[in-house]
Amino acid sequence: ELADLVSQFVKVRLVHMRDIDLAQFQFDYDLTWAVVFLNTDGTVYGRYGSRSAEGPMAYNSIPSLKRAMERVLDLHQDYPANRSHLVGKNQPNPRWKRAKEIPGLRERMQKQLNQPVGPRNCIHCHNIYDGWRNTAYDQDTFKTEDLWLYPLPENIGLKIDVDEGNVIESVLLNPATTGIDLKVGDRIQTANGQSIISVADLQWVLNGLPAEAKLHLRVEREGLLLKRTIYLRGDWRKTDISWRGSMWSLRPRVGIHAPEITVEEKRELGLSLTNMALKAKWIPNQGARQAGLKNGDIIVEVAGNRQAMSTAQFNLLIRLNYQSGDRVPVKILRQGQTLSLQLPMP
Repeated sequence: ELADLVSQFVKVRLVHMRDIDLAQFQFDYDLTWAVVFLNTDGTVYGRYGSRSAEGPMAYNSIPSLKRAMERVLDLHQDYPANRSHLVGKNQPNPRWKRAKEIPGLRERMQKQLNQPVGPRNCIHCHNIYDGWRNTAYDQDTFKTEDLWLYPLPENIGLKIDVDEGNVIESVLLNPATTGIDLKVGDRIQTANGQSIISVADLQWVLNGLPAEAKLHLRVEREGLLLKRTIYLRGDWRKTDISWRGSMWSLRPRVGIHAPEITVEEKRELGLSLTNMALKAKWIPNQGARQAGLKNGDIIVEVAGNRQAMSTAQFNLLIRLNYQSGDRVPVKILRQGQTLSLQLPMP
């Protein structure tokens, strides 16, 4: 049945990020995979593909992809009479339209940009973000608030049914949002005037909003069309972004790989399951080694934080709060002793 749906689309095209038109193909470049549904005139009908710290497929499923494709066909059938619901799906052109034009990428990945494409010689999607941020670093325009891209529906107090893609599964308490008058089972038809075919479509709308904003929704409830407005403020965009591939290019380059130890190992060390316990296994940060960090050390605290976290979350915490040249206070367990270290950031 899915194959029959695919056959109704004029062209299914796989594109390489080196040559992609970044003005036409605007989506979250940290995803495992993404789909952009287009009219032949370049109009975007919608997007599919989402991800979070829960995993690469936490928001994707065959049923929701099928439903998204069916909604696209409905939009296509009504086009161009429905153009007003699609105009917002293309935002103003980005600063650079091609990967090779991004200074921070061109200067660091010349081989991948200039040589024939191969399995070990390509530009990955997240490299677009890498290029943008390296350029910002080089031009001293980098801002941490720019890191929270494509906020999930949970950020505004909504959990969306994975297999439906636009139906509210639950309404969550969220201090950063007010005015939520929605119910389980409500189907989101439009957000700020844009037709919604998937979670990714809703994220697209949220990504274009400032810190203080209004989100106007039109929802279907038991055959009735209702209008609702959610008021957003403060840090509503912020969430766990440690899963993003582009986080590894942020500065400082922490240079410490320390995966979380097992539950059994925590118990043997007398640690709570909610406590941080990261075992240093690879330390390319020479300064950290000189400061005393060794392979096998168990990191149990960083900058006063003892909460359990992954090595990606550990690295991101440092990147968000420290700069190159700073020293990060950590506590480690080594042979039954607790030691305090000051780790320099390169």
